[in-house]
Amino acid sequence: MRGRRTARGGLVGVAAVGALMTAGPVGAVGNAEDGGAYRMAPGANPVKGAANAGDAPPLAEGMYTDSIKPGATKYYSVELDDASSAYVSAIAVPREGSVPGAQDGIGVSLRTADGRRCGLVHQRTFAAQGGAYPTGDYAERVVEPRGVCRGAGRYVVTVTRGEATGGGSTAALPIELAYMSEPAVRKGTEGSPAAGGKGMSGAAREPAVSPPAASGGAEQRAEGGTGFNDAAEVRAGSVKGSVEPGGTRFYRVPVGWGQRLRVTADFGAAASGSAFHAANGVRLALSNTARGLVANRNGGYQGKPKSLSLETAPVAYANRLGAGLDAATKAMRFAGAYYLQVSVNPAVAGKVSGSVPFTLRIGVEGEPAKGPEYVKDPGEFGGGMLPLAGDGMGPGGVRDGGSGRSDRLRLVGYAGVGTGSVLLLGLGGWSLAARRWKS
Repeated sequence: MRGRRTARGGLVGVAAVGALMTAGPVGAVGNAEDGGAYRMAPGANPVKGAANAGDAPPLAEGMYTDSIKPGATKYYSVELDDASSAYVSAIAVPREGSVPGAQDGIGVSLRTADGRRCGLVHQRTFAAQGGAYPTGDYAERVVEPRGVCRGAGRYVVTVTRGEATGGGSTAALPIELAYMSEPAVRKGTEGSPAAGGKGMSGAAREPAVSPPAASGGAEQRAEGGTGFNDAAEVRAGSVKGSVEPGGTRFYRVPVGWGQRLRVTADFGAAASGSAFHAANGVRLALSNTARGLVANRNGGYQGKPKSLSLETAPVAYANRLGAGLDAATKAMRFAGAYYLQVSVNPAVAGKVSGSVPFTLRIGVEGEPAKGPEYVKDPGEFGGGMLPLAGDGMGPGGVRDGGSGRSDRLRLVGYAGVGTGSVLLLGLGGWSLAARRWKS
């Protein structure tokens, strides 16, 4: 089992991580006004982003916390070598159940010291995600032979928040930053990108046939975590949970090289006093190992059973380099943890009694394939799965990250599923910020 990088850039072994995570409660952070349910990474270092690139504070590999006001831009810096890939993610954490402005959200980019952009600028609005849920993405530096960002040196990370127009909150939001480094691979071991990787992020439509329930063990219950840091680990099979309106439950699923993920979230009926319809009432989303958004599905909810499905391309290292591949396929570039998010819109509050039940039907399709040869231990990026908070959970257990209980469930085995569904990539963005970020 591999260790986890700390905010100081070193690697902490599994035992040490367990000690760190049992030393005290994980801080719950929501809106800066009154708190919330998202649990920030234990031991994350507070940092204050600068108002300009020249004063950007340096980040080592690890986890950080900051806050950002509507319309503001903050700058950070990282020192990169000339071989490793780098990912800096920013997750904005609104108060659970709040209603943000239509243009509010978070954006992140990475540039050279002289302002040349590395990779895409990722910007996500809360509205596009379907509600005030933990939202964000990463900026990346992938070394390419003729790329403008192939050299070693100082790079600047820019995090921008959208405007709080239309009655949205004007309070500063907590943000969680994660800087992760992926070592280079030996030349000739990169493999080929996933076949059929075009068009997966096209127009939304309901799947013709939902994937059948995955087999491989008894139906399990795991309430899920509050965020990426305490996500409940599950494997292929059927998992029962529930989520209150305005909330999100997080699950992490291990996916190996050459494997693809197929998931259906079946939202159940909830007791309701009268008929209602909540547009974007329920949500199913997926992020990759470095917290990059892979897919986002929203659907209306009327208190009656509703299903949302997604499927991914097979995991391949070369997905990041394949010409003409869509963003969803490029995001399937790591073997390791992928994070499922199940949400219910705050508009459902008051329409139903209590929480909304759901069942996740998770299928991991295909046998694990041989991956690239990294020049050194890749940590999380090579398929390593680290136990979450230290309740003594072994690698065969599932931690109920969100409920506060220490129940441990046995993992069910991998199982394939049949006919899949169409993947919808939730590409948020807002016009004002887009003009500001345009290079």
